[in-house]
Amino acid sequence: MKTPAHSPIFSNYAFSLCKMALTWLAALVVAGGHHVFNASLNGKKPADGILTPESQAGASFLGTMFAFLVSAFLGMSGGTAFIQSARRIVQRRSFTLTGLDALWSSPHNVLAFLSFDFWKSAREVVIVAALAWAFPFIVTFAPGTLSVQNDIKPSSAACMVPTFDFGSSALYDQLDSASKPFLQPSALASRVVGATLLGGKPLSPTSPCTGNCSYLTSVNAPSFSCTSGFPNASDLTWGSGAERDPPPWVGGNFDAAVPAYDAYSGWDFVGHYADSGNFIPLSGGTNFTCIAYNSTYHLNYTFTQSIPTVSVEQIVLNQPATQLMLGNNSQRDSSIDNPDFVNGSDTQPHSAWFNTTTNYYAVLSSLYTFVVGNITMYESGDSENFVYSPSNLAVTQTALATSAENGNITWGDPVTAMESLLSNITLSMLTVDPSQTTGTTCVHSDSLPYFSYNARRLWLVYGLALGLALLCDLIGVLALLHNRFSAMAGFTDFLAATRNPELDDVDFSEGSQRDRLRLRYGPLGDGSGRQAFAFPDSLQTAEDCKGLRVSGRGEENHELAPLTFKKGPRV
Repeated sequence: MKTPAHSPIFSNYAFSLCKMALTWLAALVVAGGHHVFNASLNGKKPADGILTPESQAGASFLGTMFAFLVSAFLGMSGGTAFIQSARRIVQRRSFTLTGLDALWSSPHNVLAFLSFDFWKSAREVVIVAALAWAFPFIVTFAPGTLSVQNDIKPSSAACMVPTFDFGSSALYDQLDSASKPFLQPSALASRVVGATLLGGKPLSPTSPCTGNCSYLTSVNAPSFSCTSGFPNASDLTWGSGAERDPPPWVGGNFDAAVPAYDAYSGWDFVGHYADSGNFIPLSGGTNFTCIAYNSTYHLNYTFTQSIPTVSVEQIVLNQPATQLMLGNNSQRDSSIDNPDFVNGSDTQPHSAWFNTTTNYYAVLSSLYTFVVGNITMYESGDSENFVYSPSNLAVTQTALATSAENGNITWGDPVTAMESLLSNITLSMLTVDPSQTTGTTCVHSDSLPYFSYNARRLWLVYGLALGLALLCDLIGVLALLHNRFSAMAGFTDFLAATRNPELDDVDFSEGSQRDRLRLRYGPLGDGSGRQAFAFPDSLQTAEDCKGLRVSGRGEENHELAPLTFKKGPRV
């Protein structure tokens, strides 16, 4: 009679032991290859193309392949350990059919872990099966240890950036005579101011460089300094009639100080605003004053892939606009024939000093076209409406108002909004003439892609997986020594190892006795020397096996009868 250790359905120790060891070592070698591959790309620029290992797509493909192979090898090693552990545990304890189903399906069916008998009778196998479920996560985490980062390398170089020369005569209608003062804003001034106010933002600048860059620049231009309240209430007037007080808007220009030149007056602004709902004032209104200044703007331009971001770092107030001179003498002179006003050229009759002051005045005059006037509420019979004076007053279409419709007017914060309006106009002026430039230093920020490899994270993933697999293998080796044979997972091996005619008449249908009927794996009591699943009391005891081995010495071994299949009970 053949003992289980020499039965042809089992292998010797070496096969399973070598399988667990070699597949674990193969996983270690592949993990090392993954490390070498990633390290060879670390810090390098990704190559163009898709199928090259140095490209981003190629590196991602190979990284996933390495991780998959490591996961597969560890799965084979852990699977071999699982079979040995499962064979060992079914020899030591009896199981319900439900527990056996859960035991054998646990490597590929996560619902098997819901079986109470599985947890109760096969804890060490539960550990091996659960660890085997963790190996596929290698494919999730290991490839991410090699990524593509962007390295920002700043460099500085001299460059020419857009500006605007307020010393030219571009913003007012130029007259051929030096003896005549400002007449009206030019078409350019009206277009730029209108586009900025109605658009709600300054005109977009053009980048002076390719890629990402930034620069600082300064320009002299008009600005507002606004505060709540006003020095002279008589500057705010509106018509009489059946209006409701206070009106939604009153705006006017005035001079906070005596102008240095009589022909230019109305530099500054005074205003009043009140929210209205359904043509009814919702508050007592707020008054504010804006003083115009000749200022120096300190600007920060940043271009990210040609997308501009402009910030006003600082506005230095130099002098009130009312005190601007048309010439360079310090004495107030009402005569336009002062030589300081004249450049002496037929094409440029005025000096740069005259042009700067006049351009400032032209910009403010264009702005006041939109905001100087009254909005009053009139009631006539059953009708109510807002009356705009002048009729082309467009203050509610600017950033001063947040909404204006259906008898409702809501203002934001006109005190700060007026300052922003004039600042935005200045920023827009810097974009109108590309030929006007000034020198500065541009800081280029080139974004260079490169491979970044985190070796510590890779070995954390692989080290944890290899350690868990080694734990599974140790459990499998202990089971292998206890079994005294190397169990296999093939269907033929399983069929030969579990064939037991004693169970032919048992009803295995779902729900019949599956939770009560207990089976155990071991040597059958029929003297055939075979091992199979059977009722616990049908198996040979240890004493029986010892006696058989003693009495069977010198006898000729009996071969197993060939497998035959016959119709059994329908399951």
